[in-house]
Amino acid sequence: FWHHKAGRAAAAVGTSVFAVLLVFIAVSEWVFWDEFGARFNFIAVDYLVWTQEVWGNIRESYPMVPILGGIALIGAACGWGATRAGVIRRICAGGATWIQRVLWPVAGLAAAAAIVWGVRQSDIPAFRNQFNGELARNGCWSFFAAFRHMELDYKKWYPVLPDDEAVGETKRMLSNADEPAASPDPEDLTRGISGRGEEKRWNVITICMESMSGSYMSYLGNTEGLTPNLDQIATESLFFENLYATGTRTVRGMEALTLNLPPTPGQAIIYRPEGTDLTTTFTPFLDRGYDCAFFYGGDGRFDFMNRYFSTAGCRMMDKNAWNKDDVTFETAWGACDEDLFHKTIIEADRNHLAGKPFHFFCMTTSNHRPYDFPDGRIDLPSHHGRKPAVKYADWAVGHLLAEASRHAWFKDTLFVICADHCASSAGRMELDVTKYHIPAMIFNPQLVPPRTVNTLCSQIDVMPTVFGLMNWSHDTLGYGHDLLAPGAADRPGRAFVSNYQKIALLTDDRIAILKPNRQVTVAGCDLETGALTPLDPAAEAPLVRDTTAFYQSASWLFGSGRLKRQ
Repeated sequence: FWHHKAGRAAAAVGTSVFAVLLVFIAVSEWVFWDEFGARFNFIAVDYLVWTQEVWGNIRESYPMVPILGGIALIGAACGWGATRAGVIRRICAGGATWIQRVLWPVAGLAAAAAIVWGVRQSDIPAFRNQFNGELARNGCWSFFAAFRHMELDYKKWYPVLPDDEAVGETKRMLSNADEPAASPDPEDLTRGISGRGEEKRWNVITICMESMSGSYMSYLGNTEGLTPNLDQIATESLFFENLYATGTRTVRGMEALTLNLPPTPGQAIIYRPEGTDLTTTFTPFLDRGYDCAFFYGGDGRFDFMNRYFSTAGCRMMDKNAWNKDDVTFETAWGACDEDLFHKTIIEADRNHLAGKPFHFFCMTTSNHRPYDFPDGRIDLPSHHGRKPAVKYADWAVGHLLAEASRHAWFKDTLFVICADHCASSAGRMELDVTKYHIPAMIFNPQLVPPRTVNTLCSQIDVMPTVFGLMNWSHDTLGYGHDLLAPGAADRPGRAFVSNYQKIALLTDDRIAILKPNRQVTVAGCDLETGALTPLDPAAEAPLVRDTTAFYQSASWLFGSGRLKRQ
């Protein structure tokens, strides 16, 4: 083929395309450097997620038609020049043997793999001038290194305080009469939590609901009847009506519920290579001899969930650990929610018979594209968009509780129901807080009297409140609070919200947003509409300082290895 005219034409086109790619990368690096003064990093990876917003910004900031046209012309010129110079003809007429044709590509791929996996960020010399360090890197390598590590160096990109001030300020904000510091060591953020009565040995089943926005429920004004079960359960639960998700991804919600930390820049800790063997909310259960397990209707290797939960001390009960007949209906994402809950009940029965208390973490999947679920469960058809899937997910939770109530262990079991994030996080505002408002409730009227908590709060506060209900004494490095502690009502509410780059502290009427290049935005915030009214950061210095301390110390806590299990 390559000896013929068509083969030479294909080689010329391939040369042009490859040249276009190289020039496009070079121009992209220039544009990125122009804005951030750095080689590709996690911000560039993030740009692949927020393509629409980023492309709109680039289109408005640069003359893209001439730039793209110039790149195309350069690529075409390379292909034409290679043809005119006879390079294409000589390549196509090459007399390489088939062994050589195999060995050369293999050698090239092996060399590339050795560079990607063998060279680490830490191998790059430390320069006093940051620009020198960035110029020493290769842009493509930096991109893949950022993709692999999935984080932004907080101290390099965000507003900072001296480390001792950031940690000390955080220690002051976290410690109170109910949750005092456990050590005088200024670098130890451990708090010693004391139970307020006889310790309870209740079972706990946490249901992390995929994309269950608060706006689907009646408490935020929805009148479509999409969540009749959750609406009813909320009236019989300890219900958090003013609770906000920390992020926009499932792993971020899992991180909040199990690590109780503010969302550090980049991907969730669960996703990062160092996110293993950590002290989590499972630790107090394991210390008391509980069986801890992670239930998921899909493949738990996705998003490194199995790696995270298994090294935290959990049994893996993703679909790969199920029997074939445990699955009655599935999509590409996994088994339907009712199958997930049926498997959960089977394992709960097994633990009850063995006399072993349990803490299960269940991650649902049905409220996700392609929005398919078994027929005959609700009055809306499958595969017809988000709303029917929301109603099926609601039905599945109601079905779980109805079925569980027939089992002996139900009377000693708390059901913690919380969304991972909202169904949509995009918005016209810098951070639209209405797209972070999620439902959370702790259910079992036999154990916890129904009550509504109105305080502004975060996903990271859910499990500390569970430990408070159970009167458990334990140490914690988490930043969450027991919302029912004696002094909780006197403390101001707060929540942490983020996307991959922007990290924020939300109060009842203001929000402070930290952004790369050490930028800060402070605004008055209407929690009902999400409307932001710009404020002067200098005039809001205490709020900016608190926000900086929280996020800098959380990044330091993880980066220093202090979260590792002892």
